[in-house]
Amino acid sequence: MIVPVSYPDRRVCIIGLGYVGLTLAVAMAEAGFSVRGVERNSEVVSAVRAGRPHFVELGLAPRLDLQVAAGNLEASMEWPAPGEASVYIITVGTPLGQNRATNLEAIKDVAVNVSRILRKGDLVVLRSTVRVAVCRDIVKPILDNSGVAYDLAFCPERTIEGKALLELRTLPQIIGGLNDESALRASQLFNFLTPTTIRVRDLETAEMIKLINNTQRDLLFAFANEVAEICDAVGVSAAEVINAGNMGYSRSFVPLPGPVGGPCLEKDPYILADSVKGRGRQPELTLLGRAVNERLPLKTVRSLQAVLDGRAVRRVAIAGLAFKGRPETSDLRGSLAIPLIAELRRGFSQADVIGYDPAVRSGDIESLGLTVAATAEEAFVGADCVVFQTNNRQFEGLDLASLALTMARGGVVCDLWNQFDIATINLPNNVRYFGLGSFALLKTQTLVDA
Repeated sequence: MIVPVSYPDRRVCIIGLGYVGLTLAVAMAEAGFSVRGVERNSEVVSAVRAGRPHFVELGLAPRLDLQVAAGNLEASMEWPAPGEASVYIITVGTPLGQNRATNLEAIKDVAVNVSRILRKGDLVVLRSTVRVAVCRDIVKPILDNSGVAYDLAFCPERTIEGKALLELRTLPQIIGGLNDESALRASQLFNFLTPTTIRVRDLETAEMIKLINNTQRDLLFAFANEVAEICDAVGVSAAEVINAGNMGYSRSFVPLPGPVGGPCLEKDPYILADSVKGRGRQPELTLLGRAVNERLPLKTVRSLQAVLDGRAVRRVAIAGLAFKGRPETSDLRGSLAIPLIAELRRGFSQADVIGYDPAVRSGDIESLGLTVAATAEEAFVGADCVVFQTNNRQFEGLDLASLALTMARGGVVCDLWNQFDIATINLPNNVRYFGLGSFALLKTQTLVDA
């Protein structure tokens, strides 16, 4: 459905052109909206004006370039004048601050600026992830300073990085309004993107849905990672246990273990906990799941130390630095690679730590304090140990046997995504391999001298 020229909310201002804001801006421009993106980072503004996204996202670059060239999407560091837009969509980040409480300074700052240009009848949509009641208790009082009547809705972003442009047009959009009029108006707006909008009772219900959805995923992954720990203790393969247990059995849907992070899962459980702080509740499972997922870097390094058994480690390589590999992304926010790097440096203090990721720019890898490898092959050369931190599709096609020949003799490959079959793998050069949840099966491997 294309927005008709006569539609009263055709002019939209999106505040924040990060991952959430820029993908939404492109999708809305394609749907026929006239979109103005406001962004305080001058480099991002310059890139968008040139039709270049500042992160990796499948299909985004050509579609952004097309909408910018057509004049449907513009980026600016300046706020629009009153009346230049009738809809303001807030997509700025909400990082965790001290004591893992939600940092709402960016939200407050944006709300202040919007209140200065708000006109009677405008619609404000908060899309950033926030603790429950932020819309009503923090954003609304600031907007009320405008002295005009307006509509307010919370419409959470729900896309997965790597598929955002597709999911913006297909996923149901949750709509929570300050009142019925606000919810109906926001629903009409998002119906130009997706055929399904789900109106809920109020702002708080919509805020809670986003937090619950992401926390549930975090808990599922935490269970998988605990299964890996249990399988290590028992001496069986977690990958085999999970895959065989799920096969043809509809009541089992345990995911494979692996690193869990990113700009949502690494913080939304804490935002959920922050939501009930002072309300007489402490979300026990929520925080336990986060603790399980956060201890993976330390557990990984301890496993490597046990395999290497006091060996002098001079070179360690991490393959995959983004927070996930499928769908591919360049996003380092909340990546478990960051605490993994810190643990590797503590555990192997004399080692040079090498980083490789086919989707991440060299400058971003260097910003983590790593030596950059241009290719996977380069990362393996001379390494005492290699850790696969993501399951980027490019990794599954690697010739691990050939790569093992280039490693330091007697090295080890630790695969946190079980991309190779430990039951059949025997690498040359006395290199050993284990996946997450198959550490105990190392003893079954035959060392191959080469």
